[in-house]
Amino acid sequence: MNHRLIRCMLYATLITVLLAGCGPTPAASTPTQEPALTATFTPEALPTPTATHTPAPSLAVLLAGPGADTAQAGLLQTALNEIITAAGLHWQVRQQLTPADLGPAVRLVVALPPDPGLTALAAAAPGTQFLAVGIPGLEPAANLSLVGAQGPRPDQQGFIAGYIAAMLTPDWRVGAISVSDSIEGRAARSGFLNGAVFFCGLCNQSYPPFYDYPRYVELPASATAAEWQAAANHMIDYYVETVYVVPGAGDAAMLMTLAAAGVNLISSGVPNEAIQENWVLSFSSDPLAQVQAVLPQILAGQGGQNLPLPLEFSQINPALLSPGKQALAKQVLADLLAGYIDTGVDLETGENKD
Repeated sequence: MNHRLIRCMLYATLITVLLAGCGPTPAASTPTQEPALTATFTPEALPTPTATHTPAPSLAVLLAGPGADTAQAGLLQTALNEIITAAGLHWQVRQQLTPADLGPAVRLVVALPPDPGLTALAAAAPGTQFLAVGIPGLEPAANLSLVGAQGPRPDQQGFIAGYIAAMLTPDWRVGAISVSDSIEGRAARSGFLNGAVFFCGLCNQSYPPFYDYPRYVELPASATAAEWQAAANHMIDYYVETVYVVPGAGDAAMLMTLAAAGVNLISSGVPNEAIQENWVLSFSSDPLAQVQAVLPQILAGQGGQNLPLPLEFSQINPALLSPGKQALAKQVLADLLAGYIDTGVDLETGENKD
């Protein structure tokens, strides 16, 4: 094959290649797009938002207004704290309270004298229980309970004092020193005389000197120290061996005179160390135990209670009042407070009933 032919074949091959490169450019491929995914939520799938609300704590209000005994308020709060806490309540101490303050959160109001208007407050908040401690002049209601609304009963204290004095004293040689110008003083004196007679009957002596027993001396509350001293001398001169000194009567010098003469004493309060050997016992009317006992019932919705102040023994001298005689005296006291024994005293005058 000659060179010309070879050259022609090369040119033909080259032209074919070039023509192939000039052909239409293939279209670029478009990637297939995936369909968009959409989430479908049913109402059950979405949690419904709820508003969180913390309820206000339930309250017990200790209402001690201006003029209230702050020491008693502190003792009361401490004594009731365990009961209040166990009921799921929180204490709040207030000096005043209006009907607008008595929302559903206030479950209990404990009030001390003077009266902050409890009758109106109880009427304005029937869902709240109220407890008045030692506030006179109130009447119980469905949600208003009272402890000691009538105050202490001096006739009952005098009665049990007379009973104990006669029980301890040979030949019933007992007497009382009292206050003449108050109903309370006269009621205590009358109660003492009746209590002594309740134990000893005719109270006749077995040996001289023969005097009428039980005896009493009473003076105005304004009596001087010399007059109280004369009252002590009267008891000594008439061989009285046990004297009941009514609260408000006498003074420390009178008590010292009686004790120095060997006279045994019954009264209230804490005796001076110098006369403790002659001190039989004291009487007290502390409402705390009464309030503690009744409060769970009130919190359970049992309102409308009306309880008297308790009468209790304290400062007992076991050398003068043995455990056996204490037990007998406590039983008589329980019957007295329960109303099984009548003191025979007119509470409006302090004298014996007609």
